[in-house]
Amino acid sequence: MNKYWFLVAFAAVVSTLGCVKREFDEPPSGGEPINVTPNISIAGLKALHVTPGGFDTIKQDLIIGGVVVMDDRSGNYYKSIVIQDSSGGLEVRFNDGFLFNQFPIGRQIFIYCKDLILTDYNNLVQLTGSVIEQGGVLDDVGLTEAQARRKIVKGPMVGAPTPRLLRINELNNNHISTLIQLEGVQFIAADAGKTYADPITKNSINRTLMDCSGNKLVLRSSGYADFAGQLTPSGNGSIIGVLSVFGTTLQMYIRDLSDVNMTGERCSGVGGQLMNIQDLRAVFTGTTTQAPANRKIRGIVISDRIGNNLNGRNAYVQALDGSAGILVRFSANHTYNLGDEIEVDVSNQELSLFNGLLQVNNVPLDRSAVVATGKNPIVRTATVAQVNANSEAWESTLVRIVGATVSGAGTPLSGNKTVTDPTGSIPMFTQSYATFANATTPSGTVTITAIVSDFNGRQLVLRNLNDIQP
Repeated sequence: MNKYWFLVAFAAVVSTLGCVKREFDEPPSGGEPINVTPNISIAGLKALHVTPGGFDTIKQDLIIGGVVVMDDRSGNYYKSIVIQDSSGGLEVRFNDGFLFNQFPIGRQIFIYCKDLILTDYNNLVQLTGSVIEQGGVLDDVGLTEAQARRKIVKGPMVGAPTPRLLRINELNNNHISTLIQLEGVQFIAADAGKTYADPITKNSINRTLMDCSGNKLVLRSSGYADFAGQLTPSGNGSIIGVLSVFGTTLQMYIRDLSDVNMTGERCSGVGGQLMNIQDLRAVFTGTTTQAPANRKIRGIVISDRIGNNLNGRNAYVQALDGSAGILVRFSANHTYNLGDEIEVDVSNQELSLFNGLLQVNNVPLDRSAVVATGKNPIVRTATVAQVNANSEAWESTLVRIVGATVSGAGTPLSGNKTVTDPTGSIPMFTQSYATFANATTPSGTVTITAIVSDFNGRQLVLRNLNDIQP
């Protein structure tokens, strides 16, 4: 009998503990009875912070009210929540964590602000508890548990407000600490498919969002976030989050991955009206010329930076239909790979000849972007005679010559060679620093795929060793 009653008692204890845990994890839908009326807006309270980088104690009997739009449930925020009313938003710092149990997203709260402190962290205004001196330096302390009990009245769960739909170029300081939504955005190519943060070292990481006009915004994620190790999407779409600031840089925080919906087709993020590469070439007058304003080109990179048979700042870009091509010379070494489809803002850029080769000169890297990868450019099959006859029109495009021979059989490919077929001959040049420079020049007839280029005279340029096939 004693054993039976022990088991019953043990089961009752377990059941009680289970109930306690459920209450801890799931905040009640209601709050304390609301008998509090705010007497100042959040924007009005923030305006009382008049000591940049310092502390302003609130002396008046001021009360603010707002809805929680960011909590610490996902770990992307720490010991802080963000509340928002119709006038703006404010970050509230605490001395303890697990705030989502009392102040989850969507809960209405009221704060008695007298004797609390307004400060800022790198221009982000915060409401905090008190100030202490540590090593001769004043530091703010978040609201203690006792302060939170005395100062904060919990209202009902009313749900987070609808995020304000904005464009990146519309964001300003009035939107800081409020819930916003951006449409038609994507992670830049360098940040797409990367982890939001570093879950191993717990380091926070900045990733860059970009819209289709090239405007950019930092997305910052904590290494402690439960989604830190997840990969950023590669598509285009929408993102919801709270706008923040660090110094003079606006940045955004998401609450969890449900805030991110990017499954659409990517855009390049390069501004300007699209023009054909052939039309851009036609603008050139024979001497240094300025490209039209508000124009961009789109094409496939047909040069191979891995093969290294060209300057690292240069990229041969061919139209998607293979009709024309042009050399783009960037202001610094680029990272575009063979087969990348890119857009380049050529607005007011210099069109000039470099040893006979038409180029768009000195294009800033941030005025270009990847649209897609792994594209197969069109290759025009032609005889040597046809290449020579159409060399101007076919410049910076790919050609394939079947049944050709290459001079210097058995010697390294680097340097000047001559490609010959039954219709004629054309020079071919390989840089000494190309990865295949020391490969042996083949004997017998081969099929050659190459870029039609110019260096004080027409010549072919190989991309890599695969461009020569038996």
